[in-house]
Amino acid sequence: MRCGAPPRSVFASAPVLAGENRGPAKASRKRTVAATAKGCARVERTLVLVKPDGVQRNLIGEIVSRLERKGLRLVAARFLQADRALAEAHYAPHRERPFFPELIAFLTSGPMLALVWEGPRAIEQVRTIMGATDPAKSPPGSIRGDLALTVGNNLIHGSDGPESAEREIGLFFRPEDLVTYRRAGDAWAQGRE
Repeated sequence: MRCGAPPRSVFASAPVLAGENRGPAKASRKRTVAATAKGCARVERTLVLVKPDGVQRNLIGEIVSRLERKGLRLVAARFLQADRALAEAHYAPHRERPFFPELIAFLTSGPMLALVWEGPRAIEQVRTIMGATDPAKSPPGSIRGDLALTVGNNLIHGSDGPESAEREIGLFFRPEDLVTYRRAGDAWAQGRE
């Protein structure tokens, strides 16, 4: 497999709640295949949400620009207003936490932008660019370190691992929503063959 080659699939058998005509995920969906070749990092896909506060503060362009400048490749985008079912499915791992109701209220409070980014070690790369959940503990140069003030309004969500990336992408996108393509600059940003 070439350096920077996209994963063959990004979907697990999670329910798809993102739209009226999207129905349940098919059991035949494969798990993400992270590509590794000699001298190459894993090519992954990850979900990024520009949360309602990022949209309301007009930071979509700033956030997308930082991920593009890093060299990651955008493969899907969707502007939406999350309903309660989608928000609860997205934050299901936190269902038993005391702050769960606040998470749901916040995610459904306004429109957001759902994105899928791809690249070598994309999950780790995005999480570094985002910064820590607590903006006060995020380094300068990170999105949260530069632009956010509170844990509750920290602008952005990124998948925290390959399994959560598969599950989360499947909640917001259908397989045909993801576009596989190569850019002329990928070899320079992501490694040469």
